[in-house]
Amino acid sequence: MTPERWREIDTILQRALEREPERRDAWVREACGADEPLRREVVSLLAAHDAAPRSFLEHPAVEALGIVAPATASLPPRMVSPRFALGLAIAGVVLGLATGVIVDRSDLVSSWTRPAAVAAEVPAGAPGLAIVDRAGRPLQRIAAERAWTPRFSPDGRRLAYGAFGDGRRTSDLWITELAAGTTTRLTDDDADSNDPQWSADGTTLAWSVGAPGGKDIVRRRFDGGPVRVVASRPGTQFPSDWSRDGNTLLVTDDGPGGHDIIVQPVGGLSARPYAATRADERGARLSPDGDWVAYTSNESGQDVVYLDSYPRPGHRVTISPDGGVDPVWRGDGRELYYWHGDSLVAVTLGGASGREAPAVETSRVLFRAPYQVGVSTQYDVSADGQRFVIVQGEGDARRD
Repeated sequence: MTPERWREIDTILQRALEREPERRDAWVREACGADEPLRREVVSLLAAHDAAPRSFLEHPAVEALGIVAPATASLPPRMVSPRFALGLAIAGVVLGLATGVIVDRSDLVSSWTRPAAVAAEVPAGAPGLAIVDRAGRPLQRIAAERAWTPRFSPDGRRLAYGAFGDGRRTSDLWITELAAGTTTRLTDDDADSNDPQWSADGTTLAWSVGAPGGKDIVRRRFDGGPVRVVASRPGTQFPSDWSRDGNTLLVTDDGPGGHDIIVQPVGGLSARPYAATRADERGARLSPDGDWVAYTSNESGQDVVYLDSYPRPGHRVTISPDGGVDPVWRGDGRELYYWHGDSLVAVTLGGASGREAPAVETSRVLFRAPYQVGVSTQYDVSADGQRFVIVQGEGDARRD
């Protein structure tokens, strides 16, 4: 469902809540006209609103969930602002970020009575990053302007990402200490720094910087020191992962023929192709044991997640036969995540046998949220698979 459709539902819902309960049905029928799906959505949300405990909508409950209440103190006890009411009622579908566990909206009323499943709404126009748990429940929010490619540090204590500072027309790198909630600006220039990737030991970051005609890749130790060039050549390059031994980067190369995946040694040697065809290949992520690469390709005519052997391809299997983008591994290599539309899917993998790829054992949707597809992966997963950070904001994801 599009943001425009939700806004239409939102508007009718709020106006209906302003009317006496016995007059709502007739008013909703008139407001929706011949749009029966629209009427059903509004009626379902009204039912969820009426079924909610009174105390659940009062400010103390809101504050306990860490939700910033809208500036509408004069609202009646059982009314909330339109977007806030909608976000609560659908328990996880929000206009700026939907982090809920609802898969079937027929479960709306019963889900309303489970406070643990309720996700906060981030007000529209407040972009940034949201950290949620495996059920999509909000854990933390980080304000950031035009956030891009968030990445958990290997120990899960920090988050690196690109974002625009005040008055900037290009991106810088930022680091947020998650426990303290403090943020540090790692770069402060006009180099359009973005797409950060942590080394496996957490000591070094690699990222993309602006260059004549494209973007190059540099690296620097997290605790300071000089910025060193990893790769400089024509075209635009986005690092997407770092090998566990620290010797190579997986890179999405945006060349004349589209996106290809290349392997770039950190020590200055020439890059070699990994997946470079007429199709568009991007977002490669290396398995924790270093034997497999998951990536997105549109070779079939739609974006699909594949798994292939590393360092040399040749044992490819399909992970998302119905389509999907942006795979990310759990730290033990037994779970792989990807997006199918606005659904975050978790795939449980069996053990690999020789050069045979790990078999898919189970596949299930963890939660749903508006997901912005870009050249680089716009979310990440902590090593233990318990936290997810997702770029949030209105409109399509920015493409470097």
